[in-house]
Amino acid sequence: MIAVAEPPLEFVPRGRQSAAEHPGPQDQPLPRYQLPTSEHVLLQRLQNVNISAAGEDSSAGQESWSVREMYDDYEATEDRAARRRQLIERTKRCGPKAAAATQLTSLPQNLLNPAPERREEPMCDYMVNNEEELYVYRNTVVWTQGLDDGDDGVYKRMCFTADTPVRYACFLNRNFVRGRLAQLEAAIQTKDDALTAICVMDQDSLRVYCDDGEDFLANLDFPVSQVWQTIHGLLLQKESGQALVSHLSFPMPRLFSMSHPLHEACPVVLKTATNSIGYMTEPEYSVVFTTEDSDLVLLYDVKFFKHFVARLRKVTVEEVNHVSQTQDLGQTLLGPRSQSAGNSLSGIKQTGATPKAPGGSFMVRSNTTTGMGNMSKFGLSQSQSFSGVLGQSNRASLGTPLSQLHSSISQQSASMKEMRKITNVKPAKPIEPELCLEHIWTENIYGVPRDLCEMATRAFIHTDLVGQTFLCYLLARSSRLQMVRLTGYGSSEVQLSTLATTLAAKDAVGLSRLQMIAVLDPSGSLILYTGTVLISKVHITPLLAPTPSPVPPPPPPAQGKTGASDNTSFVEVRRSSLLPTKAPVDLAGFDEELHMLSPILPQAVSYAQRQAHNVCKSLRDPAGNRLTLVYATGRMLRIALPLLNDTRLLTRCVATLRQVLSPSQFLHFVIRWYSARNPPGSRDYSIEQEWLLFRSTLLALMGLTAAPDVEAAGGYGRCATPPLNASFGGGVAGSGSGSGSNCSSNSTLGAQDEPKKRRKYNDCEDYTDDDWEFLLLQTTLAPCGADGHSYSVDIGAPLFPMIPAIFYSLHLLYEDLKLDAVFHAALPYLATYLHQLAIDMQLDSYVLHYILDFPELSHRTGKLSLLGAAHGAMMMHQELLRVPAPSIFAQLEHIVLGEEEVLPYSFVGNVNERSRNLLQLVSLVVHGQERLKHWWQLLELPEAVQANYPRRPKRSITADAPRSHQLLELILAMQLTRRDIERFPAAVHLIVAEALEEARLAPPLGCSTATYDLILRPELAEHTQLPFMEASIGQPHCGRVYKEDSLSTRCPPPTTGVMPEHDSSDPMRYDDMDNMDTKLLRLRFPDDMRVEEVRRLLNSSEPVLIEVQQSPGTSDHEFIEEQEKQLFALCARTMTLPLGRGMFTLRTMMPRPSDSLSMPRLCLVGREPVKGTTIEMQQIEFPANMHMWPSFHNGVATGLKISPQTQDIDSTWIVYNKPKAQANNALEHAGFLMALGLNGHLKSLSFMSLYKYLVKCDEMTNVGLLLGISAAHRGTMDTRTTKLLSVHLEALLPATAMELDIPQSTQVAALMGIGLLYQGSAKRHIAEVLLQEIGRPPGPEMENSVERESYAMTAGLSLGLVTLGQGESPAGLRDLQLPDTLHYYMVGGVKRPISGSQKEKYRLASFQVREGDNVNIDVTAPGATLALGLMFFNSGNTAIAEWMQPPDSRYLLDMVRPDFLLLRTIARGLILWQDVRADNEWFQAQFPQALRVHLRLSTADEDAASSDDGDVDYEAITQAYCNIMAGAAFCIGLKYAGTEDAVAFATLRTVIKEFLRFPCSPMIDCAGRTTVESCLMVLLISISLVFAGSGNCEILRIIRYLRSRVGPQYPHITYGSHMAIHMSLGLLFLGAGRFTIAKTPESIAALVCAFFPKFPIHSNDNRYHLQALRHLYVLAVEPRLFLPRDIDTHQLCLANISVLEIGATEMRRLPIAPCILPELSSLQLVVVDDENYWPVRFERSRNWHQLEKALEMSAPIDIKKRTGCLSHLEDPDRLKSMLAQTLTMEQSICWQIDINDLHQFGNERLVKPFLSRCLATKGTDFSYPELVKRHQMMLLFYNAVVKDRIHLLPVYLTLYDHVTKSMINNIDVWQMKLVDAYLGRRDLAEQHPLISVELIQMMQELFKQEMEDSTSELCLPLREFLSQKRLEPSYVTTVSGPDLQRAFCVINYYNLMPNMLSGVDLGTGMGPVNYMRILYECRQQNLEAHTIFGLMKILQALDATTEVVVTLDEASLLAYSMATQ
Repeated sequence: MIAVAEPPLEFVPRGRQSAAEHPGPQDQPLPRYQLPTSEHVLLQRLQNVNISAAGEDSSAGQESWSVREMYDDYEATEDRAARRRQLIERTKRCGPKAAAATQLTSLPQNLLNPAPERREEPMCDYMVNNEEELYVYRNTVVWTQGLDDGDDGVYKRMCFTADTPVRYACFLNRNFVRGRLAQLEAAIQTKDDALTAICVMDQDSLRVYCDDGEDFLANLDFPVSQVWQTIHGLLLQKESGQALVSHLSFPMPRLFSMSHPLHEACPVVLKTATNSIGYMTEPEYSVVFTTEDSDLVLLYDVKFFKHFVARLRKVTVEEVNHVSQTQDLGQTLLGPRSQSAGNSLSGIKQTGATPKAPGGSFMVRSNTTTGMGNMSKFGLSQSQSFSGVLGQSNRASLGTPLSQLHSSISQQSASMKEMRKITNVKPAKPIEPELCLEHIWTENIYGVPRDLCEMATRAFIHTDLVGQTFLCYLLARSSRLQMVRLTGYGSSEVQLSTLATTLAAKDAVGLSRLQMIAVLDPSGSLILYTGTVLISKVHITPLLAPTPSPVPPPPPPAQGKTGASDNTSFVEVRRSSLLPTKAPVDLAGFDEELHMLSPILPQAVSYAQRQAHNVCKSLRDPAGNRLTLVYATGRMLRIALPLLNDTRLLTRCVATLRQVLSPSQFLHFVIRWYSARNPPGSRDYSIEQEWLLFRSTLLALMGLTAAPDVEAAGGYGRCATPPLNASFGGGVAGSGSGSGSNCSSNSTLGAQDEPKKRRKYNDCEDYTDDDWEFLLLQTTLAPCGADGHSYSVDIGAPLFPMIPAIFYSLHLLYEDLKLDAVFHAALPYLATYLHQLAIDMQLDSYVLHYILDFPELSHRTGKLSLLGAAHGAMMMHQELLRVPAPSIFAQLEHIVLGEEEVLPYSFVGNVNERSRNLLQLVSLVVHGQERLKHWWQLLELPEAVQANYPRRPKRSITADAPRSHQLLELILAMQLTRRDIERFPAAVHLIVAEALEEARLAPPLGCSTATYDLILRPELAEHTQLPFMEASIGQPHCGRVYKEDSLSTRCPPPTTGVMPEHDSSDPMRYDDMDNMDTKLLRLRFPDDMRVEEVRRLLNSSEPVLIEVQQSPGTSDHEFIEEQEKQLFALCARTMTLPLGRGMFTLRTMMPRPSDSLSMPRLCLVGREPVKGTTIEMQQIEFPANMHMWPSFHNGVATGLKISPQTQDIDSTWIVYNKPKAQANNALEHAGFLMALGLNGHLKSLSFMSLYKYLVKCDEMTNVGLLLGISAAHRGTMDTRTTKLLSVHLEALLPATAMELDIPQSTQVAALMGIGLLYQGSAKRHIAEVLLQEIGRPPGPEMENSVERESYAMTAGLSLGLVTLGQGESPAGLRDLQLPDTLHYYMVGGVKRPISGSQKEKYRLASFQVREGDNVNIDVTAPGATLALGLMFFNSGNTAIAEWMQPPDSRYLLDMVRPDFLLLRTIARGLILWQDVRADNEWFQAQFPQALRVHLRLSTADEDAASSDDGDVDYEAITQAYCNIMAGAAFCIGLKYAGTEDAVAFATLRTVIKEFLRFPCSPMIDCAGRTTVESCLMVLLISISLVFAGSGNCEILRIIRYLRSRVGPQYPHITYGSHMAIHMSLGLLFLGAGRFTIAKTPESIAALVCAFFPKFPIHSNDNRYHLQALRHLYVLAVEPRLFLPRDIDTHQLCLANISVLEIGATEMRRLPIAPCILPELSSLQLVVVDDENYWPVRFERSRNWHQLEKALEMSAPIDIKKRTGCLSHLEDPDRLKSMLAQTLTMEQSICWQIDINDLHQFGNERLVKPFLSRCLATKGTDFSYPELVKRHQMMLLFYNAVVKDRIHLLPVYLTLYDHVTKSMINNIDVWQMKLVDAYLGRRDLAEQHPLISVELIQMMQELFKQEMEDSTSELCLPLREFLSQKRLEPSYVTTVSGPDLQRAFCVINYYNLMPNMLSGVDLGTGMGPVNYMRILYECRQQNLEAHTIFGLMKILQALDATTEVVVTLDEASLLAYSMATQ
């Protein structure tokens, strides 16, 4: 019998209290009946009356709850918390996908996402088992998390209230909520995704609530009776009453599946045992059980009284087709089960059915496919056929199959008349089934009478302690628990056994954590089983009785009986055969019988005395190790069952036994141990007592009743607990064994004092303390034997044959524990036990092995052995013990030295994983991959328990990778982290750390986050997150470390509390550029105020200063007019500012969904500078709607601020930002809409919102919307958008369409939209229409008579976009002869007849424009020219380019308008794109040489020309020169856009300077100011394009000069000039310096559209080019900003970067980053090669995607500073950090350290704390040893810091600790031996550059010195050891404990063996020792030089009189010479 782990507590659902306090649902008003209030209340109350529940307790009937366990792993909690912190960081910065970052990596997938391993130690996972409870009461659901652990009882609690009473509530598994997409992410972040969710179902809906705040609502289309959870989602069972359509009894599908809360419920297909397929329609099939982590479903067949199991899987296509075949009318319906249960498909009568029709048919299990009328009115959610469960009659008249039975809910009855109506409805598309239930097993009920067959009330899957899995289901009426064995559970090949095992059970629940079943047997006792094996009965304190019921105390077990009865009971463990199948009549007798089988005597039970209220009725709510007992009175007790063990050591021991014992032996052990560990009573054992108990239990089972030396209490104490130290955690250091009596009192008496000291609870009056003490004494002392010498070997004991295997596996475990510092304190326990067994089995090598580790064990070596050869013959696996004791450290030493002839080390799964891992790691580092499996072998015992568990997946590493990268892969495959590596033994840690250091210097590219965490490159780990980055919304910086990014302002955002004061004191100028003073711009332009200047130049929201002096003779009236004229001139400039501002602030903002966007006003008033009076235009004439387009541009500028990455810009937000008043705001909103479209946000604008905008017919809004939507859908050919644009374009409408009055600007916008929408598609119809629109004639009547140039030009640009770069390749366009027609439009000719849908219209000529018979090339030429240029873009077609050649004679020149030459030059450049060069030579060559002689560029030319003939048209030639030069410049600007090309800069700057000088030269008279001005603007735009985003200061100065030309004295400076100037300014600082121009053909085309070189004259001028198109430059913008950020300070920084271009051989250094990278397609490598920072490489095809994503998001790229360096900002010349860098570069070790040197590294993470805590020692006096220690510490620390190896400091300190311990032990010796071996290897050419070898050698010398000193002092005990077989205990007692310890350390250090000198004649006492002879004899024994040296030292110390001194060198020389002989 066992006791419960905690006192049982009365159980009250935790939600009950909350539900009682909860107000419940509101009374819903009834909308259907408009009743007076009083009647409504009455109706409400009447509705809530429930008659049916009268018999039951009403409250109990309405409440229910379920409890489940919440896992919390001790070890994983810390990791999880750290991971969660990282995740939150990443999610805040990068969005939720960041966690999936480990997926993108080039490591093999099986390393990244290893197959999920089962928990390896099944009985002992250290979990804090918490619970959560879901409580339902009427309409309220309460979700509570947490246990009441006696705290203040505060839980995490959530309440949910439904409108109607809740029918069902359950916990959901994560996959269901996450949906299918998340399966990928879940595979990557299994551990991080701890989402929990609940499902609440009321009468008409199913709601899902997640703990992260997400929730879903799914409406149910039918009444649901039950919900089942499976691994594939939910199964919904329809109420049986609703599954028939009334009157007709059609069966409908009963079972539906739902794979995600937002997916539709689909019917489930059933595939029966006879392979017939159909929907599950039978009401007699009921689902009994499903589980959320499996695909098995247990169902019950009511008709045949059988349970059967089906597997739930995805349906196949064939099954879907089969089920959804539509049969024609006239089908006969077969009965559901015509002959027997197993029908086959031959039973179907088909009358001409067409099987593949798309409808659907419902099939019953008897596979009758029947055709029926289509009844979409009823629609089940799937099309189905009917087959009657009741009738066999023909129902053929019913028509085609049902589809969509939606309303079978609301209308449960339908008349025949309605049915007939239904048959004619057009069939709706059926819902396809998703899941199929495939029958795999039917219960065998042969021989069971029908009346005993019943449906199971409860079922569960149970995995027992030996890995067998059972499906258990409880038949409550007959009190039976059926257990069916499952094989292959969890795989697709699952099989069930045919016979079930039966246990008698009134109720049963599975305890998955304990791997046991709690069974309530018919008598009411609680019994634990694992599988079918009984473990123990559970003793529950009878707390429930009102008065203590007189239950007699259990009789103490008789001593004499224990041995015999135990052995007999263990002969056969499989008790299932012994258990009766029916509950016996005599229950008490049955109880007795049952417990005869158990090792524990049963409690005497008297059933008569049990009172009715004390009988347990049922069990419920198992969670972890807790369950609830329900008593007949309704009271409930919550009990906790004890776990198998509580300590780590025992956990590992039990897991070890599981590896070697067979299932029956292991269960023997578990039953005995579980009962001994948890007897009734207080069981708070100390660790020693628990170990003692375990040891005696195991010994008894092995048949060794005791260790044979129980002579006295002292002896017993010594054998039981390690005498080193009584406490577990004190480490291994202790001086000798304490006095025996103390030990004994600690171990044995502690157990007796236990109940008095801490009694948890008082069970009952009748039990006294003495009982417990007596019981405890029995369990702890009985195994040792009653008197001193009666020990014996019981060869019949169950584990006796396995003694060698148990001993060997525990020894391997002991070796494994040495490798983990956490377990060092547990080693003495295991060593004592194993040492005793080794003595018993006469295993000398093992005995010596343990004594070396714990010398005090040598006190006990004298005893005789217990097991002789006769015993050995009876044991299995003896061969394991025939080899010397395996030592893990020795094996590691062999590997490091590369010794071939060593035995491989045995590896047993789950026992010594760590040993195998370390052997593999060390052999990989030292020998590479070839010898990876040479040093170890797998040991498996075939019959062991472990054979039931699946094998581990194999590990693999890349063969051709560098060794350090292979090591990384191996470590990741072992799932080790940096923290695990730090727990390795110091020597192994050093070897691995050195290899990782190599990988740190040359990291592998494109690996996972975990890889970079291992090699301590946090910046590379951050880069792995880049591909998953998403935009953060608004200010993501609040409440955490402020991380700077490309938009961080120079001062971090102020906290909200400070804001108001700041505003009141200094009102911010609201110019919409507040966030422009970014840290990035400050880094790029640190030395000047250019950003402030740009902001000043672009500010349009403040009044302008009017500085006009009133001259003496002017009247006030005239003066005011003069001021207003000045203001009017300035307004022309102000009105163009928004265009520049839009470029400057492009994409610099991410508004939150709740933010409303305000626009800066466009201020068109002036201010008098002295008086400050406001000046407005009142006296002078000015156009009324002058501000219309400027307002539009203002709106665009504001809209462009919103970044495309902003989330949640949807219809609601756009409409929310719609202005409420003022016409002016509508103009701005129109621009705002266009801007949203350009940034891609209008895709989310709903159709209705779009309609509301367009229906107002506001011209500007329509322009903005059409352009915006087209830009958002660029190149998609979206039909909806095409229809929208066609409405506004007559040419796309049929001839019969209604005539609409559409403004010209809207038509132009629609034309451009068509071009954008069909960009690059070469769609024939569109191209034809656009071609025709270029030459569209004026008319009919008054139409198309204004702004025709703009219309034709836009048609040309659109045509160019549609055929962009296609040339003549599209076959579909050949017959249109596009090039010829365009040429005709370009050079003119006779008009051709009009074709197309609208040709009838143009029969009427225009009333306003008379054009004549020729085509008007003034209208058509610009569009046609650019269309040709774009169409043949980069084609190099010389024939077309010839057409664009400028005329080379004066005569031809007269034929062409000069400004057309500009366009032709541009078109020619586009066609011959590859030939465009930036140098002056190409530039000048564009102007024909023949005409150059007539240019008059200076006054000298003019004089020369005047003598020339006078018929030269200087004006034409000069204008041609200006235009051709401007066109050539524009081509350079396009080709070199964003490259910052120096040659282009020189060329363009020269020509701009030349044009600026024209006013002083005759050119201005010839060409005219207007021509010069417009060409100058084109030049300015061109140079700004080349330097887009660069902020070049020289261009800024030119712009500032040009923009200052304002006023009446500059009449030629128009609105268009200012527009060009401010667009140039915006281009220079594009997107606050974060963007540049892309070089794709689409981008070039967008730039041609935006910067069309004909600028408007005034603000309403759209004659040649629609002003809205100026913003299309946004489509050419590309982020290429490389933005470094220091990962330690999170601040942006400067760094040098280099790039390697494709095809280049050497790197090119770029300007210091942050900078704009060259085009990515031209690069193959980008490197941060800055001496202050660790190098970072982005390489094409490796980790290029990280760079691409970072640039796309303008995200910072983290880099890490090197030790001792300062950033370029702190130390631009690298002088401040010079000392630190010198120290870093130093090769030698510095032995004398100045603390000030360390202060140089003060910015390193650990330096300041270390200095302040360890080395700041002012005012303290030190002793000499303390000073030495401090000096050594400083030395180690200094070397770690200076060499940037601070992570190696733990290794150095640990090694130093090993060397300087006061009491050195064996593990310390081994560490030094391994380090000696590693550093002393011959084959290492390079001498470990990455670790400080001299420091380690210093420690080695210290250690050698210590060893040699000990050798001299302890020469006598050492001689004793060397000359005898073993040390006699009598001699050992004469040596003190510390001396003994030191002696054994020397023995280990020099590899000395006992009896080594037995054959050597030492000749003591007879003169000096003959050393040469001894050396010779040693050599004969093949001893190593190291050992010989040790021997010599001993002899030398013994023979102190002799003068001979042998050095190690001599010894080794002699040894070598002898070896050669």
